[in-house]
Amino acid sequence: MKLELIGKPEGCKLLRMTIDIEPPPSPSSRIRSLSIRGDFFAVPEEAFDALERELVGIPLEALGKRFDELIWQKGLECAGITGTALDEIIQKELHNGI
Repeated sequence: MKLELIGKPEGCKLLRMTIDIEPPPSPSSRIRSLSIRGDFFAVPEEAFDALERELVGIPLEALGKRFDELIWQKGLECAGITGTALDEIIQKELHNGI
């Protein structure tokens, strides 16, 4: 199941996510593929692309925490995006019944 999510959580830039998950949609649905785009900055970009690939296979409910862990592990400098922001966008969609 493909989700197209967009949001601008407080303190962040506009974020767009395309997430393919295992159905049915729930917090425990595993991510099959993920693309995060928007007005944020991440340096180096190549490390951000690798980070997206490493998020495949985790449940939606773990996305924000794992995102923040990988940012730190890879030494990425990010502005306008956080794991909390990603979680907020996903929670809003799950609450609205996708």
